[in-house]
Amino acid sequence: MSNNWLKSGSMRAPCISILLLCEEHTDYLWIKSVLETQDDFNVAVHWCATPDDVERCFEQHQYQIIFLDSAFAVQDSLTFLNYLTVISDHIPIISFGANDENACLQSTFRAGGADYLCKQSLSGWAIEKAVRFALFRHESEKQLTARTSIDSLTGVVNRKLFFDRLNQCLHRAERNKELVGILILNIDDFQCINENFGYKAGDELIRSVATRIKQVLRKPDSVARLSGDEFSIVLESLDSFYSCIRVADKLIDVLQAPFTIEQDSIKMTASIGIACFPETGKNAEDLVKCANRAMLNAKDEHGNSYQYYNKKMNSKLSHNLQMEADFRKAIRNGELRLFYQPRIDIFNNELVGMESLVRWQHPSRGLLTPDHFIELAERTGMIVPMGYWVIDQASRDLAQMQAMGYLDLICSVNLSFRQFLDRKLSETIFRIIFNAGVNPSSIELELTESTMMKDLDATQRCLAEISQLGIAFALDDFGTGFSSFSYLHKLPISTLKIDKSFIDDLESPFDSQNIVKAVINLAHNLQMNVVAEGVENESQLRFLQKNYCDQVQGFYFGHPVPYDQFLPVLRKFYPATKLSSL
Repeated sequence: MSNNWLKSGSMRAPCISILLLCEEHTDYLWIKSVLETQDDFNVAVHWCATPDDVERCFEQHQYQIIFLDSAFAVQDSLTFLNYLTVISDHIPIISFGANDENACLQSTFRAGGADYLCKQSLSGWAIEKAVRFALFRHESEKQLTARTSIDSLTGVVNRKLFFDRLNQCLHRAERNKELVGILILNIDDFQCINENFGYKAGDELIRSVATRIKQVLRKPDSVARLSGDEFSIVLESLDSFYSCIRVADKLIDVLQAPFTIEQDSIKMTASIGIACFPETGKNAEDLVKCANRAMLNAKDEHGNSYQYYNKKMNSKLSHNLQMEADFRKAIRNGELRLFYQPRIDIFNNELVGMESLVRWQHPSRGLLTPDHFIELAERTGMIVPMGYWVIDQASRDLAQMQAMGYLDLICSVNLSFRQFLDRKLSETIFRIIFNAGVNPSSIELELTESTMMKDLDATQRCLAEISQLGIAFALDDFGTGFSSFSYLHKLPISTLKIDKSFIDDLESPFDSQNIVKAVINLAHNLQMNVVAEGVENESQLRFLQKNYCDQVQGFYFGHPVPYDQFLPVLRKFYPATKLSSL
């Protein structure tokens, strides 16, 4: 807005629209007359005589300034002044009344007013001066707010201005009986993007995400950046809750296309939480809190998904947040445990290796299997340090076994996709194995089909680099993913592991038998070993022997157990003739 109306001069200034709130018609006529007779002071005075009509006035007109008789709302004038500040979008409010200025000025400021004038000393010059100064200060504050309330990286509003605007939006919605939607959008795994492409690329990605979000929104809608990788979207005047769903779908679609940042093509996913006014919450803080809880729930869907808040999420989220807080301390407090399950050569019944499986000795919940914490480890990024802990502990345990004479054991360790995003993966693995003093060829890293297919090119590069260290790779849960057969020859994989679900069904439908036979033949044709997981009875074992499966693991030979309990299993199945006399 131009501030020409602040200046005196010979040219007629733009009209200043003033709302006068006073009950007495004589006061209205008097102040209107005083204002309109001032030279070079072009005003249009609108009168409101009762508090009940105030909101209707704002629906019908826009004002630059408000004059408020302190007796207008008799019960609590300061509370009413504060209310006016909110519904008027913080335009200047000048109060006037019978009390002395010195007595009322500070309380007026605290309630959001711009000035206070005593009725006894009111004059045309005093009113004009107060109006000009209030408008000048308001314009200066707007310019300062614009500089301090806009996110410098993206150009969208920041957290502070977002909450101010949301409060005003909710007040309008309450007055007009309208629906408002709040969406919290969080970029998944943004820390990994920063670590792998650099913080400059991360900033550029944030800018590009903000641009794409704005492309989806209508003019009345607004977007804010709440934190490093989190945005909030306010959707006003909605027809129904389904309008939020449509916008969420559009956001997911527009963010799925790769981002070209300098020379890199970056794929990202986002999780969105949705909350609606007035159904979900009555104020800005509650709505944002609920939308944030829904967003965290959406992260369980592993990217590019959204969730609408419901009350059941409260207890689930509280549980998840507590588990997350506990897990962040688990590695530091030494609460992780490594269990081992034997891998047996199917024809000579000899132990050839073991799979390392992580457990969490929770201080109050007891021993937890991975299904209780792997998802939260993935979501929080703790899967990376946990994965390195597993490799380190497995290497140390393997070194002790080799020191006892068990030299040719293979120890397999699971890798997650998050670890593949760590550019120091091969360097870190080599350092861990070197420090433990084990031969790299004794370590086999397992990855799943879903992990491999998330980014085949990146997986291919990473496996090629690690395989140069002499480490072998196994493809776990084979047959449960997609397109694996066409990509097997591209990756340095030496072992296929048949998923337990196919072994479970060997005794019922013939389809599973045919699939298992096909996988065994495929592996052998590609010069790979094949391991059947989940073998629990002799019938399954006989079928696998008959079809020349190489190795098996499962409860039939042993449950996963800690290192000290695994040693008797090792002695039972490891051939004495192979035992070194070291």
